[in-house]
Amino acid sequence: MIAISNCLTVPLIASGQTRCPIGTQMGSMQCIPDTPEMRGELTPSSAPTGEWIKTWGAIANSNSTGEAGSAVGKLSEEEAERVALRQCAVGGAGDCKVQLTYKNQCSALVASDSESFFQASPTEVRAINLAKKSCKASNSGPCNVVYSECTKPIFIKN
Repeated sequence: MIAISNCLTVPLIASGQTRCPIGTQMGSMQCIPDTPEMRGELTPSSAPTGEWIKTWGAIANSNSTGEAGSAVGKLSEEEAERVALRQCAVGGAGDCKVQLTYKNQCSALVASDSESFFQASPTEVRAINLAKKSCKASNSGPCNVVYSECTKPIFIKN
């Protein structure tokens, strides 16, 4: 009876350690260690290490010419504003002003015949809807989406 129980126990102990071809002794170079996947064990996922850097966006426009400029994915508020102002001025406008600055969000610019409406929100659709709502409430004519965009975080690996 003891011999039978030993025969049943030994294969169970040895089966989880290595796989060897028939006739090969344990410890031989021909033996392959079992991987956690082969044993049915889950391995922890190897997620990349690093950090998410939030980015800035801005929209500038000119009241006299209607020109607009925007920036997304900038590392500072100042850089986003500077790029938006520069893009606005490319068309020749001399009175460009930053109308909206936002961090790690989405933005929308909706314009009627006489006014512009700027909105930031966590999603692009929501930013558009809120800007349209403001435009319609002003009763200043038909409202058109001129611009919408999101500034997304950047992943920097350690």
